[in-house]
Amino acid sequence: MTHEEISFIPHTPAVLKQIFIRRGITPNKRFGQNFLTDQNAMLCIPDIADLTEDDIVLEIGTGTGGLTRLLAARSRQVFTIEVDRKLFELSSDILRLYNNTIPLNADILKTKHALNPYITSLIYNWLREHGHAAIKVVSNLPYNISTPVVINLLENDLPISEMVLMLQQEITERMTALPGTREYGMLSVIIRLFSEVEVVKSLPPEVFWPKPSVHSAIVKVRVQKEKYAGRITDYPFFRQIINAIFTSRRKTLINSLERLNVPGISREHLKQILKDMQLDERIRGETLDVDQLIHLAEAIGKQKPF
Repeated sequence: MTHEEISFIPHTPAVLKQIFIRRGITPNKRFGQNFLTDQNAMLCIPDIADLTEDDIVLEIGTGTGGLTRLLAARSRQVFTIEVDRKLFELSSDILRLYNNTIPLNADILKTKHALNPYITSLIYNWLREHGHAAIKVVSNLPYNISTPVVINLLENDLPISEMVLMLQQEITERMTALPGTREYGMLSVIIRLFSEVEVVKSLPPEVFWPKPSVHSAIVKVRVQKEKYAGRITDYPFFRQIINAIFTSRRKTLINSLERLNVPGISREHLKQILKDMQLDERIRGETLDVDQLIHLAEAIGKQKPF
């Protein structure tokens, strides 16, 4: 690939189509591949992230490397991850002109519930070696993995200061949803626990190729791990509680909790806890806000036998 081609990518759907045909690449729906081709939208992302020459960036979904180049031009180091082998080879050709990028052909997720330890270890070691305390996540996040990735990034110990993410609008609505609404769920709770989120910009399907059937939005997530520090005694148990509530939304709160079969906790115990919290046992769990969910988990946890 020539320097002229590299400077020209990304541009229009027509240009990308030509390069993809030459490379034998077909956009993969399974990987949620929709490439941002609107240059104004792409240029605004580093600005929204407030990137400086000292920043360390993690990008998930390198794609054609278009956004990666902008991130590399504004930051000290970029770790960029692409799971698709052919796209990785394309973007690696583009990024070879940048000596502050580390392209990785890998999956950011080990499982739905865990980040890839190879990637997290690599970033940890680099930060330690170079004396940096935090990273920023800036990404046109593949829609098919956006929810588990956001949750795992917030729950992991990676020192993330903020995230600027391009997401399906439906996901951003769930991130900002209020208790009792249809969109309120696990993602809403985790976001509130560990961060504050702002929807910065809406994007129509026309700015992507292939054009998705949904609208998108850019969100800024300011990570604040200290928000509820010290208030949750047993985080894995708290996760069990909210998982039971949001995977059985049609059930009443007490029925959802009873399904957990917590040793030593009877239905009568649960009734008393809800009564002490002045909650009707017939309500549904998704009406509880984060403070109430923490109170509930802590109250049940105190009743557990050691």
